[in-house]
Amino acid sequence: PKPPPGRQEEEGEEEEDGGPERALEKSPFELTAGDVYDISSVVGRDLLQLSTGPRVPAALARLQFRIVRVLEMLEALVSESSLAEEQLRMERDSLRRELEELRRGADRGSLSLGPDKMVIDLTDPNRPRFTLQELRDVLQERNQLKAQLLVVQEELQCYKSQNLLPPPACQGGL
Repeated sequence: PKPPPGRQEEEGEEEEDGGPERALEKSPFELTAGDVYDISSVVGRDLLQLSTGPRVPAALARLQFRIVRVLEMLEALVSESSLAEEQLRMERDSLRRELEELRRGADRGSLSLGPDKMVIDLTDPNRPRFTLQELRDVLQERNQLKAQLLVVQEELQCYKSQNLLPPPACQGGL
């Protein structure tokens, strides 16, 4: 039997994107609201064929397959949701334990943060602001500048005393 003209256009549109049956082939995690309506439409159409069609065994088998597929999809969604919920619960419990440990440590006056950790009061004007490496670099540069200053002071002393006898250090440097 040929579908009515309006229905024929709809079927043509369905075949362009694979039709509503295509939604049953998707992963449950890729389903959209439109896919759920397509699945509903397919199952409803099969139920309608059962009540009116002469090919009851074929329609029944097709409907049974589709219902099993929908149940598998629901099971996958529920399992994934339960797994995600359990992971969130475990993370929450872990964070609660960590918070309690920090609170207990704060109540005792000392936090056990590990060997390479330090608590810094950000409101303290005397708090450390540089890393040890930065401090080492600054000290090294200061020492170099001090050495250069001593050399320059020595040279200056030589220039000032040129009217007098130059010291032995000035004779070699100039």
